[in-house]
Amino acid sequence: MIEVRFERALEGLGRAAEEVLDEVDELLGRVAGAVAARARNYAPVRTGRLRESIESRRAGRLKYLVRASAPYAGYVEFGTSRTPPRRYMQRALAEALNAFSAATRP
Repeated sequence: MIEVRFERALEGLGRAAEEVLDEVDELLGRVAGAVAARARNYAPVRTGRLRESIESRRAGRLKYLVRASAPYAGYVEFGTSRTPPRRYMQRALAEALNAFSAATRP
């Protein structure tokens, strides 16, 4: 009897943990979307190609990717010997993480 109750308790904990992980995964997806949206707003616009190349997508459970696929995206973000950095992606990430942190504080 004790063993059966213990197994049921473990099963219940496992289900609860899965539910929490599902909620965290959903929240991470929203954060990734917010990072992409902010990065699009901060990206400098000459032709619009860089802005249009910024996307977020799910790369696995609890794993999201936010990227700019324009070939010159890194040069704009980090600068070159001739141009200063335009930190559109890092700025967006920092702001979204600050908002996430504030929203999840008790």
